[in-house]
Amino acid sequence: MDPLSDVLEMLGFRSSIYFQKDFCGNWKMAVADTGFAQFHYIVRGTAMIEHGDVVEHLSAGDLVVFPKGAAHAICDTPDSPAISGQEVIAEMQAGNEPFLEGDRTTRMICGHFHYDLTHQHPLVKDLPSRILLKTSEMEMGTLLSSLIALIVNETLTKEMGSRTVTQYLSQAFFAAILRAHFVETGSRIGFYAGMRDARIVSALSAIHEPDGWKYNLADLASISGMSRSSFASVFKAHMGQTPGDYALNWRMFKARQSLERTADTIDQIAHDNGYGSSSAFSRAFRAVMGVNPNQLRPSLGK
Repeated sequence: MDPLSDVLEMLGFRSSIYFQKDFCGNWKMAVADTGFAQFHYIVRGTAMIEHGDVVEHLSAGDLVVFPKGAAHAICDTPDSPAISGQEVIAEMQAGNEPFLEGDRTTRMICGHFHYDLTHQHPLVKDLPSRILLKTSEMEMGTLLSSLIALIVNETLTKEMGSRTVTQYLSQAFFAAILRAHFVETGSRIGFYAGMRDARIVSALSAIHEPDGWKYNLADLASISGMSRSSFASVFKAHMGQTPGDYALNWRMFKARQSLERTADTIDQIAHDNGYGSSSAFSRAFRAVMGVNPNQLRPSLGK
């Protein structure tokens, strides 16, 4: 199993690229907290990002992502009059082109990544409010730089299926951003640090198997090549929770996905997640998710 891919799939990850456009003269786009992870890539020119009290300068080739949808503004200068991101997109959809007057030109690609933040998987919890990848930090020939080049080209084409192509490219784009961010930060704790520890990845891969519920602490320690005590200590240091808690939460995340996306009965979902009865499953689900299973699918019942 590939735990990162498994988590992204469970979170219902999808993406969208809004536009590749020129912004000229004095311009400022204010982006509200929409619950989506917004991103901006500078194709050419320069820009500034306002995020809280922080102002950062961006140059051609720089990429900024707000993984948890934090409100921000992107502009040529903080003093420029602002237009909301929704208004900018609405104008473009209506065939108008805002910010086309002036000599200084910045070309940007903007879009969003969407995933379910309510699951609170460690991957989501550990994401910072902002990821900034400078062009000097992105080596040419890497997956991320190759995907950026493809997206830049595809968003300019009028070929058949270009929207579908850019959608799938941008999904791979997000995974590549996470990779680059993990390498750049070199964090020693958290989910991302765990993903760099082959021992923890082995245990996570086992937990993420379709019948991963069958593994106990001793099994996972053996799979990781550590003693039970060492494994439990290292796992908690990386993941912020015990192996048992992570495994239970993952089972309930999977169960929630089945409740929301399938017509499987609660008895079937309980069985698929290693429970001998729906009542035992319902108690565990309520303890983790705070609601009864049937509350997530009132129209389907049990």
